[in-house]
This record gives sequence, structure tokens and C-alpha cells, in this order.
Amino acid sequence: MNKKSKPSVTTTETKFADHTVIVPPNRLKRSISRSGNSMEIAMDAIARAEAALGEIKGEFVGWMDQECEALENARANLKANGQTLPMIHKVFLAAHDVKGQAAVFGYPLAGRIAGSLCRLISNAPDPLQIPVVLIDRHVDAVRAVVREGVHQADDKTGTEIHSRLAVIVETFLSQRLGDDYAAIVAEAAALPNVNAPKL
Repeated sequence: MNKKSKPSVTTTETKFADHTVIVPPNRLKRSISRSGNSMEIAMDAIARAEAALGEIKGEFVGWMDQECEALENARANLKANGQTLPMIHKVFLAAHDVKGQAAVFGYPLAGRIAGSLCRLISNAPDPLQIPVVLIDRHVDAVRAVVREGVHQADDKTGTEIHSRLAVIVETFLSQRLGDDYAAIVAEAAALPNVNAPKL
């Protein structure tokens, strides 16, 4: 029986009593040029990366459309199946995906609006009491920003929509959380990332 030949990869191994640490070769060293005691990033590697990014830039719109479609589907399922915790959780996950990827795809305002929806769902003491119309406004705003191709983070109309939604979200949360609202404000200031709600 012929044994499959192993690929020729230079690795280092450190063996311990209960485990072995295997360190693969660092192929990124090719992208660094050494001059004296300092290391400089090879500019040709950056140029190649930027060129590759430029080639796929046209696909960003399609990818963002897919994220918006997933958010729309989650909203439609919520309306069709009722405001249950699993349905709200699906809306949160879809909004969280938009929040995380919108800026990369060139839609920072869409990401901020989706982040507002994540904050609402994540911090509401009872997600079942969130007005569906408030979820609708967020989803509609995200879709409008992407549909209209708003790429500027300081777009006047988009920023105003985001600000108004943020005020409504903060008002809702402050009313529902009472004295606990100060804690989530402090937490948001220290850790701006929104964690998934425990549904």
C-alpha cells in the first residue's frame, strides 16, 4: 500500500509531557524587507493587496445586498410568525452581520443603523416588548442607505436618520431599564461592541 507523500513544509515542534506545539512556517516574512535593524513592509505587497481589493470592489454591492436581504427575511419571519424570542434573535443576528460588515463593504452608516438595532435588542429587558415598528424603521433605514448607495459616513440625510433612531432607542431603553440604564451607557462607552442577547 502506497503511503501518501507529506507536503514539504518546514515546521518547528516543541514537545511537552502532555502535548506538542507545532509552529508552521511564517510565509508573511516575504512581505517584510529588512534594512539594518529596522523592518519595513514591502510596498509591492501592499500594492498587490490593493489591486486585488480593487478587482473585487464591484462585488461589495452584491454582498451588501445579500446582508440586507437576510435582515429583511428575518424581519419578515418575525412578522409572519409572531414576536417570539427565536424570531427576535434571528433579527439580531442578521443586524449584527450588517453591523460587522457594512463598513468593510463601504456602507458605514448602514453599519451604525444596524448597530442601533443590535443595541436595542441586546439591552431591552424584555425583547418581546420592543415595538415592531421600531425594528421596521431600522431595517428600512439600512435598506435605504444601501439602495441609495450612501457610502459617506457623514451623509446628511443618513446621519440624521441614524441620530433620530438612536434617540428613540435610548429613550426606550432608559424608560424600560430605569436605574439600570446608566450601567449600559457606561458599558457602551467602555466596550462599544454589542454582545448577543441571551434569548
